[in-house]
Amino acid sequence: MPVLAEGSPVTTKSGDSAGGASIEAPLTRPFEGFTYIKKEWVDQEDEIEKVTFNMTLGALNLPADWTRTQSSTMMPEWGTVPLRRTWIVRLPTHFEGKDQYLFHYFFQASHLSGGERVSRTFTHYIAPHQFEFIDHSGAVIHARLHWSLGGWQYPQDTEMEVDGIDWGSEFSVIHSLYRANDPLYEKGRSLVMKTIPVPRRFHCLIWAPKGAEVKYCFHIQRGTGEKAEMLWDNNFGKDYSLIL
Repeated sequence: MPVLAEGSPVTTKSGDSAGGASIEAPLTRPFEGFTYIKKEWVDQEDEIEKVTFNMTLGALNLPADWTRTQSSTMMPEWGTVPLRRTWIVRLPTHFEGKDQYLFHYFFQASHLSGGERVSRTFTHYIAPHQFEFIDHSGAVIHARLHWSLGGWQYPQDTEMEVDGIDWGSEFSVIHSLYRANDPLYEKGRSLVMKTIPVPRRFHCLIWAPKGAEVKYCFHIQRGTGEKAEMLWDNNFGKDYSLIL
């Protein structure tokens, strides 16, 4: 058997489909992005030619639909003894318009002799989880959640928005990726921030399996322009940890 290292929908009309029927599509925010989870298999037998990772997503309270299986060959980490194989899984924020769903998967080991061994099926409940950063100084302009599941195996960044600025408005963090060096945007955001009472609360959502451990810290920007200062709030080098 393998040794494993584990760790209300909002919809809007998207217009007419090709067939002329109106369909529902999830109203998602750009920085919801994807969740990347590293899955591992450790060889416990000799002469394993390859290991395939098989997954499917499904609705809550329904059995897995394996007719929609996505299969990928796991990558060997040469030099590890016993041989370790890994695969990075990319999970979406929504499945069929729902922001909560099930993630089913199993492993399939193929031997050089032609035989195969299939693991049991694993299932994770995927749901959004909110994180908060509180700025008591009144100097923070941007805050970003730096996080990873199962230790720091695959770090990710998620932008955080402050309470008091509408998502998608002119000076929302939604524009930070392509206006990061725009002095008008940064000055405008700074002026809007000054109207928000201190302490200021920054929020974001991440999608992860229930019961997973999240390691995280915050990357923050204080001030704008030449006076901008980039700092880390990482619990004095120890980082933060949370079981979802």
